[in-house]
Amino acid sequence: MEYIAVTVDKGIALLEFNRPELLNALHGPMLLEMITALQELAGNDEVRALIVTGRGRGFCGGADLTTVSGLAVAGESMGKQVSDQMQRAFNPMMELLYDFPRPVVSAINGIAAGGGAAIALCADIVLASHSAALKVVQVPQLGIVADLGANWLLPRIIGRSRALGACITGETLKALRLQEWGLVWECVDGEQLVIRAKELAEQLAVVPAETIVATRRLVDGASRNSFAGTIEQERQCQERLCDAPFFTDSVTRFLGRG
Repeated sequence: MEYIAVTVDKGIALLEFNRPELLNALHGPMLLEMITALQELAGNDEVRALIVTGRGRGFCGGADLTTVSGLAVAGESMGKQVSDQMQRAFNPMMELLYDFPRPVVSAINGIAAGGGAAIALCADIVLASHSAALKVVQVPQLGIVADLGANWLLPRIIGRSRALGACITGETLKALRLQEWGLVWECVDGEQLVIRAKELAEQLAVVPAETIVATRRLVDGASRNSFAGTIEQERQCQERLCDAPFFTDSVTRFLGRG
């Protein structure tokens, strides 16, 4: 692959955006590589956790507008062609990332703008370097809505007021505010970012992937579910997971019988 770099070491997959000269801006070939990479990693039983980050000084600058502007010459409305590209590539990529069957850690190494911000926030655990920043640029700079799931992710993480403010002002949210608002789990020095991401990925990889994914679903679904509905879903999960070897072995060790 040219625009996505993937390495797997000891069960931890490191996926890096690889257009550093353009702040890893997303264009058609890169999106197709991302889709392929996520599909292949999801189907690889040796992969126990995934880290997503960017090469160079940025995480991802969002859509490459130089390629979007070229759509107008094809004779069809730009809106229709952007919509088709979202349906064909952008949205499937995000669904694959959100539905990834193992734990996902994102490591924001610099600016994550536009769709890049949504990608960064779509992980189970979000880390950031002290030089990282998020910027939801679509509304004030382009006159379009935020996309790639930003309108779903942001309110769940920081509430309506901050989510709406972040979207409609396009203000740059630097690392300190990201941590204060709970958008990231932890901020670290830049040279430690991937090291720390691997430590967390290794920690999460020990837990059954099914348990991580079930927890993701419960947390994300809680805002639209009743209390009774949530505890019923928890009961159904426990019925399934308590029969798994991880639980029974853990109980045995706790009781000193292992």
